[in-house]
Amino acid sequence: MVGICNRYRKIVLCLALCLLVILPIANVYAEKTLVIDNAGLMTEDEVTDLNQKANALSEEYNMDIVIVTADHLEGKTTREFADDYFDYNDFGRGASYDGILFLIDMENRIPYISTTGVAIRYFTDQRLDAILDLAYDSGLPEGDYYGAALGFLEGSENYLQKGISSDQYNEPEHIPKENKLTSTDIIIGLLGGLGVGGVFVLSTISQYRFKKRPNPYSYRSNSAVNFHRNEDRLINSFTTHRVIPKPQPTNTSRSTSGRSTTHRSSSGRTHGGRSGRKF
Repeated sequence: MVGICNRYRKIVLCLALCLLVILPIANVYAEKTLVIDNAGLMTEDEVTDLNQKANALSEEYNMDIVIVTADHLEGKTTREFADDYFDYNDFGRGASYDGILFLIDMENRIPYISTTGVAIRYFTDQRLDAILDLAYDSGLPEGDYYGAALGFLEGSENYLQKGISSDQYNEPEHIPKENKLTSTDIIIGLLGGLGVGGVFVLSTISQYRFKKRPNPYSYRSNSAVNFHRNEDRLINSFTTHRVIPKPQPTNTSRSTSGRSTTHRSSSGRTHGGRSGRKF
């Protein structure tokens, strides 16, 4: 009986030791790579630390929070590269691909934040500007890219904790149409110009034509004289007073503080985003 108990005790001990070994490994493999330092701006320890923090924040709010550095954008703009990197590298959670990406673009030396899904609602234009300011204040201009990334995570966590603003709304960006003259526009313009010019010329000519002058010595037209007495009499006067109300403001547009400007990426998804100033 004692031998059987000892055998079970050894089995339980072995299982416990196996769990102690397997669980940390499982946690490591479960951790997603959310920090990609392609430009080589940070040490391995800094990347590992940022990745752990980004994963913890991503799990807490169920959205991918990504940090990317790049020194070559493959011919794309900063915004295009950020949007495409998020879309084509399997980032984003849920049906609406919820997530936010912070790009440090070393080719143009511009930071950019791209948002997708519900993150667009959390991070309005005004909030994104504040996060970018925090990244600058955390060392971006001085070359402290690890500090800048920490500033981004800190700012993101701050607004995730605050939740979606009550006045938040999405507004597609306005892209002005290019004004191009077509052949039809040119023909219509020429005909219209000729028409208006012709009317003006004819009108001017008619004004300078010699007109027949009346005979100043005609006794029939000059002999009749009629005198009439006109008198104006003041009958009564009235004075009316009226209060003119002040005009009420007619601007009923929504406040820009809750606006999230959106656009379409090459994948067809809707993104929000904000670009920072050069560093």
